[in-house]
Formats: sequence, C-alpha cells, structure tokens
Amino acid sequence: MRERTLDRLIRIGLVVVVVVVGFEAVSYILDRLNEPPSLVEREISAAENAVRKQPDETGLRLRLAEIYRVADRSDSALTQYDEVLELEGTQSTALLGRGEVLAEQGDGSEAASSFRKIIGSAGSGEFAAVDPQLEAAYYNLGSVLLEEGQAKKAMRALQRAVKVEAGDADAWNLLGAAALEAGAPGLAVKALRQAVLFVPSGWCEPYEGLSAAYRKLHRKPYAEYAAAMVDLCEERPADATRRLRPLASGPAAVDAMMGLGMAAEAESNRAGATRWYRKVLAADPGNFNARSNLSRLAEPESEGSASASHTGMGGA
Repeated sequence: MRERTLDRLIRIGLVVVVVVVGFEAVSYILDRLNEPPSLVEREISAAENAVRKQPDETGLRLRLAEIYRVADRSDSALTQYDEVLELEGTQSTALLGRGEVLAEQGDGSEAASSFRKIIGSAGSGEFAAVDPQLEAAYYNLGSVLLEEGQAKKAMRALQRAVKVEAGDADAWNLLGAAALEAGAPGLAVKALRQAVLFVPSGWCEPYEGLSAAYRKLHRKPYAEYAAAMVDLCEERPADATRRLRPLASGPAAVDAMMGLGMAAEAESNRAGATRWYRKVLAADPGNFNARSNLSRLAEPESEGSASASHTGMGGA
C-alpha cells in the first residue's frame, strides 16, 4: 500500500471512529492494527459484528473497509465500499477508497470512473478549493491516466490537484513525470522543483526527473546538479560533492551550493555546511532555505541529528 494512501486511511479512520464509537477507541484500534495478525483479525471480527447489527450505518462500513485495507484484504474492502455506495450513491470516502483499491488491482478504467464521480460532485462545491478528497481524486485520476499512457490528460488532472493542495509533494512529482512524458520539459522542471522543495533529501525520483528534463532543455549545469543530488539521496555524499563543486561558480551556483551544504551535513560536517549556506546567502540574500538551515545548524547538536538533513533548495 502506498504511504500516501496509508496516511489517508489513518486520517479517515480516525474521523470515522470518533464519530461512531468515541475518541477513546481511536488509540485502541490503531494500537491493535500494529499488533500481530491475530489481533488485527479480532478487530475485523468486532467491526464485522458491528456492521451486522447496524447494516445501514455507513460509518461502520467505512471503518470496516479501512481495517480490511490495512489487513491487505482489498476485495473485502471493495465489497464494503460498494455497500456504502448502495446506501449513499455519491459518498466521497467510499468512492475514493473504491477507486484506490481498483487502481491497486490494475482496473484503471473503473478506478478512474470512481475518481471522476468525486470530481463531478465536489468539483464545483463550496469548499472545492480546499477539499482534500477532491485533491486526492485528481491525484489518483492523474496517476491512473499516466499509467495508461495518457500523459497530457494526467497532467491536467494533476495541475488541478496541486491547485487544491499546493503542498502535496507527491502530486508535484507526478505532475513533473507526466509533463516530461507529455513533451513539456519546462513544466516538468517547475513541478519537480516544487516536489524537492518540500522533500529535499532522501527522495531520488524527482531529482532523476529533473536531470532528464534539464537535459531535454539543454541546460547541462542544472542536469549535472540534479544528477549529483541523486548521488546524495542514494547516500553517496562524496560523489555528490565531487560533481557539485565545479558548478558552484556557474549558472547553477545557488543550487549547487545548497547541495554542497546538504552533502556536508550528510557527512556530519556542520562547519562545512555552514560555510556553504553562507555562500548561498551571499549570492541570494533572500534565500529562506539557506537562512533556516543556518539557524538550525546554530542550535546545539542533539544525538542523532547530525545526519538528519531537512534542507531546501534555492536558485533558478
């Protein structure tokens, strides 16, 4: 199960449980979901009994579906989503869950149909601009379309997703991938830079896309910078440093110096990282990421923090 999907399931599960069985049950259920399978099955049994007693209670069915999914029983979850939709034809949580399960099972056409139903009912609603389920529907629709080779349609869906939630790094990354496949490397660069702005380290995919997009744009220094960042996220900071140093005085200087600072941090070289971030500020005084990184490095070092880098990007 995708991490993004699991996070959403937990959030929805919390809301449903609070409404149906009260706040104290939240920690109980989540604790049990992390226990051995036999205890998860007990939770499933309890939820199934609750549904049998109140078969028309959609909240109970949604709760059961979410537990089924965590237990990797997607067909059973799908049955519960369908039952909810029999009761409430446009129930967005059920439509979203159904679409995600179908997408995971490889049924892109039916999955897309569920996502489009959410978009059709919520896309013009009062809270459409901030509706997380609408954003998830756009994201998942874009993912399905991209997998089916419809890159341009995927790109349009993902542009709507980031319009609703501008901080969704996954959506920016997928938009970049769709734009690259659709032959729009300029848009790919803009989207992928947003992705790494939010998740600057430990995530290679957007840097790989950036390198490819910059090559298509014949921007060699930036392509080399992105390739060096792949080295860094694959835990080869020395290789990243070697590739980034020659770029620190060229057109990609700000990005390269940010990368050098991150590489220095990865090698627990706080003094070196500090020097590079100060150089970034000398070239770009308003660079928020360099300033915040310097502020963090100035704090007393705690155990295990030396290698933990949550730095950002600057530059063009």
